Amino acid sequence: MRVLVIGGGLTGLVAGERLAAAGLGAPVLEREGEPGGACRSIADAGYVFDYTGHLLHVGRPETEAYLEALGLWSQLAVWRRLAAVVVGGRATPYPIQINTHALAPEIRRDCLLGFIRAWAASPEREPASFRDWVDERFGEGLARHFFFPYNRKLYRAEPEELSLDWVGRYVPKPGLEEVVDGALGLHDAEVGYNALFRYPAEGGIRLLPDRVAAAVPGLRLGAEVVRLSLGEGWLELAGGERLPFDLAISTIALPAFLDLVVDPLPGEVAAARRALRWVRVLNIALGVRGPAPVPEHWRYFPDPELPFYRVGFPSNHGRLAPAGCHTVSVEVSLEPGVGDVAGEAARAEAALVAIGLLDPAAVEVRRLTMVDPAYVVFDHPRRPAVAALRSWLAEHGVRLAGRWAEWKYSAMEDAILDGMAAARRIVRELG
Repeated sequence: MRVLVIGGGLTGLVAGERLAAAGLGAPVLEREGEPGGACRSIADAGYVFDYTGHLLHVGRPETEAYLEALGLWSQLAVWRRLAAVVVGGRATPYPIQINTHALAPEIRRDCLLGFIRAWAASPEREPASFRDWVDERFGEGLARHFFFPYNRKLYRAEPEELSLDWVGRYVPKPGLEEVVDGALGLHDAEVGYNALFRYPAEGGIRLLPDRVAAAVPGLRLGAEVVRLSLGEGWLELAGGERLPFDLAISTIALPAFLDLVVDPLPGEVAAARRALRWVRVLNIALGVRGPAPVPEHWRYFPDPELPFYRVGFPSNHGRLAPAGCHTVSVEVSLEPGVGDVAGEAARAEAALVAIGLLDPAAVEVRRLTMVDPAYVVFDHPRRPAVAALRSWLAEHGVRLAGRWAEWKYSAMEDAILDGMAAARRIVRELG
């Protein structure tokens, strides 16, 4: 049986490494000249920039054991999350639902009263949308000041358009006592899956994919897939080479994979492909003279007048800048398609200057990176569309693995676990 792995991001690399460890020499095809996909780093003039924020939250023993086996575990420094939410110009610790104490008094009152009213109410039905879920779980104040404007900015969608498939562990629900304590500045417990994270002591996040890639004997860089026949079981690379396969693990973005297929798509499959929605993320990475203006690792910005949804200071948790300097990572969500990227970057940088987080005269390095797709839009058609596509592809020997192939939201640990699980499935199938 001929097995291929399409995509050399973190999930594809782990899948290829696990297949090789099981004695299956599956080629891993990566179109870029270096491994890692979105999990890469750029070095420039003494600064190191990741392709947007990449932090490793390890909660499973098998992840720790895997990283230990690669010799990586000891090279990952442990950090206690230091993050903030900025509303109306005031920063308060993240998550906002238990940390409203630093907000303006009228906003704090809105959030506290809204939560108490929602807590006391008894909803008559299960929430049908993200809007209903937030209103019933957190109340009108937190919805209006944070959850709705922030997610509009991130997903470029209205709250009622979003389903609940993505929330779960990513949006912790506090109790009444926690919210009251948070309004009074008395809450100090760690909350959320990302309360602790690991990050390479130096060199950026690329340390992780590079280490996995070194253990993948079948890795082929610069191998861009341009056409693919599911009916005949082959794919074609940009140079004209055709590779036959019986089983394939695809880790590339689901719509991009479908657009490579030369076979006619059945009507329901074509409709499911059209239903997929996503946003791009423009990352403005800055190398700046002087110390970072704030101590946090990152800050969230729900206010609609600011173009970015998150601003990070990665050098606050890693050796990523020359002595006496710092790095900034500014993230702007954009619709798919062609746009004025330079103009968007200029507007974001100007806004950063206006709120006092950047001295434009101190910028030494500026790098723009586009992650496309970046976030899946979890609208209501997403789940049935993905189920239909996954089923159809499985009938043709294609197994989906990873955040963008499975069209979901997940973290870096999930990328590792998804690669391991995909390899196990192939090994089982081959008996």
